[in-house]
Amino acid sequence: PTPTPPPVPLLPARMALANELDPTDNKGELSEESSGVAFGELIRDYKPNPDTVWRFGKPNYAKVNKTYFAHRTLEHEEGSLEAVVGKLVKNWEVESHHIADIHQWKTMDVSEFKAAVNGGCPCGA
Repeated sequence: PTPTPPPVPLLPARMALANELDPTDNKGELSEESSGVAFGELIRDYKPNPDTVWRFGKPNYAKVNKTYFAHRTLEHEEGSLEAVVGKLVKNWEVESHHIADIHQWKTMDVSEFKAAVNGGCPCGA
């Protein structure tokens, strides 16, 4: 029989908690820590419109980025398909979780977007 690999240890929660977000700080660009620049690599290049209001306050990805850079197993070449897709997914997450006005989203055409869960009825953004 094939031996079972040891379980992967779970990392403690490293995301910003709701009580760490400041709803009054709801305008402007992501910080260098949130974009990844402070860690030496731009992994989120999201630039909000000047009139964009962050849903719960400006997102803070400093903790999750610190964990990401400490534990990632691959570093994709800048401009490669893998790097572009990774950045796109991270930017989509910024929009879908933190910008309430879907008309300000840039990563997808919200007039065409539909999603369904477990065979349910498709719905838009």
